[in-house]
Amino acid sequence: MGNTPEQTLHNAFDTDDVTLTIVDGDDVPIAMLGVGQVLDMAYIWMLGTDSVRDASHDFLRASRKITQSLTKPYGATFNFVHAENKMAIKWLKFCGAKFIRKLHFSNHPFYEFIITYRKK
Repeated sequence: MGNTPEQTLHNAFDTDDVTLTIVDGDDVPIAMLGVGQVLDMAYIWMLGTDSVRDASHDFLRASRKITQSLTKPYGATFNFVHAENKMAIKWLKFCGAKFIRKLHFSNHPFYEFIITYRKK
């Protein structure tokens, strides 16, 4: 969407309400994610490395809990995912994301999604 991964991470520290780092068994960062607000809407995001695949079992096991925990204070969170990022789309579906519409940013296709907090 116009930013490098490094720019995105720096922006997160300035704007997120919560930013988390996921580390592997050797304390090496494999992903970062966060949540915050823009105007009256809450956003959620994640940026992962290729090492997420190596820790996929543990990562998936914790994913729903983490996304629900981050979403809970807002009731719902949203963001966009590149339409060709099949792995991210599959993960988002696993976490309960609902895809709303397809949009284009800088001539690239994206899906807008929403994750709603579900009371247990």
